[in-house]
Amino acid sequence: MKRLLLGCLGLSLAGCDSLPRDPDHTLERVRSEKLIRVGVIADGGEGPGLGAASAFLGRVARATGARPALRRGASEALLLDLEAGKLDLVLGTVSPDSPWAAEVAILHPLAESAAPQHLLVSPIARNGENRWIMLLEREADSAAAGEA
Repeated sequence: MKRLLLGCLGLSLAGCDSLPRDPDHTLERVRSEKLIRVGVIADGGEGPGLGAASAFLGRVARATGARPALRRGASEALLLDLEAGKLDLVLGTVSPDSPWAAEVAILHPLAESAAPQHLLVSPIARNGENRWIMLLEREADSAAAGEA
């Protein structure tokens, strides 16, 4: 009985390597293609979080071995492309009560803007791409902590 339990435990632990999962294989594709497709929300200026976003992208590029390919645009168009899998990541200012909050994963803010309204400069990823989201969260947290 003990051997049976140990065998079952061993098999169940072997399956844990595949968790968390990316159903659409975002992290795997980014690493194999060596390209991060990034949408940058155009807010009419350079924005308060440009430096923080650049540092964050540099960290993600080093962690994946991929280079970012940037595309500026309006938030709605970029978030639709993110949701459709045409982008891997969107960076920009997002209102804390945005209706997109239920549709995409808005990660910890990289910077904040107080004027003219309180906005958060955040990385935004597709819901469900959990390996990718975990990597992005780790790099955002490290960037916010000022780690090299």
